[in-house]
Amino acid sequence: MKEERELFDLGILVGNWESVNLHPTVIIYRNGDTYLLSLIYMNEHTKQASPATYEIQKDGNGYFISYNLKRLNIGYDAQLDMLNLSSLGDYMRN
Repeated sequence: MKEERELFDLGILVGNWESVNLHPTVIIYRNGDTYLLSLIYMNEHTKQASPATYEIQKDGNGYFISYNLKRLNIGYDAQLDMLNLSSLGDYMRN
């Protein structure tokens, strides 16, 4: 029998997050009953920001978004106040 992971309250993730690996900035916010995650891409030439927004989903393995046709798992370390996105690495609160 597979044990269901203990899920944290998504409300603690609301805010701006900076990548420690220079990946796109992340903004997490609530829209009604759903939580959304936006990746903010900066165009180096025009200095324009372009967001890509995804609904945060959950299943027995935890929280995730569908990103570039893949599952991007969302983790949170409460002690370090660190967000982890599986293929993008760690993020610190901004």
